[in-house]
Amino acid sequence: MHTTTATTRPAIRLRRSQWDRRMNEKGLTTALARAEAIGVSRWTVGRIESGEMRPGEHFIAAVLLARPDMKFEELFEVVEESS
Repeated sequence: MHTTTATTRPAIRLRRSQWDRRMNEKGLTTALARAEAIGVSRWTVGRIESGEMRPGEHFIAAVLLARPDMKFEELFEVVEESS
């Protein structure tokens, strides 16, 4: 009998509550406003906020360059996910 062992892989996840709080503080209350402020599409912001898509390096870099007052550790977390 063959048993499979679940494997995990690292992933980056948006800290949604901190993200919303910090964006709202800046007056960025919609996905469109947030997207325009960081230079990505509204679709990208919406999918990342909903958890449908993980934030990639382009999104993370765009956020940190556009909002230097926000730190990676505040907005994102590194987790292990089952594959």
